[in-house]
Amino acid sequence: MNSILLARPHPFIVAEMAPLLAVLGFNPVRLESLAHLESSVEASWRGAIISLAISSSVGATAAEVVQALRAKVPRLPLAFAGMVPMDTAASSIKRLFDGQPPAVADVDSQRRQARPLGGTDTCLYFSKAQIGDPAMQAEIRKMMAAHFR
Repeated sequence: MNSILLARPHPFIVAEMAPLLAVLGFNPVRLESLAHLESSVEASWRGAIISLAISSSVGATAAEVVQALRAKVPRLPLAFAGMVPMDTAASSIKRLFDGQPPAVADVDSQRRQARPLGGTDTCLYFSKAQIGDPAMQAEIRKMMAAHFR
């Protein structure tokens, strides 16, 4: 089965993203720690979702998780989730990357200017408000299916 790594799980990601992933046929796998990442077998991972919350059960910052994932699986498509609007999140996400940061796409920005999904040049961002909006869930699933193919 194809898995999505919940690389920096936060309760809202587990509770609200897991059902969206399951509908797409993905198995959400929670990362327990950065040490666990080193011993994990990534063969079935189709992507990773990283919480931008201040704290996480992993005990590492979002920047540390991004760095560890890029070192272990450099071509893995990434998505981020958080409580803040896209404008605030996009600048935070770009600071997590060394060198050239990826473009950040959410449902609204993808509608305005579609970006190619599924690689490392673009990452996704979903806010709690977007994830909880039933009208947006179909588009979120569509974006996830394209990004985590």
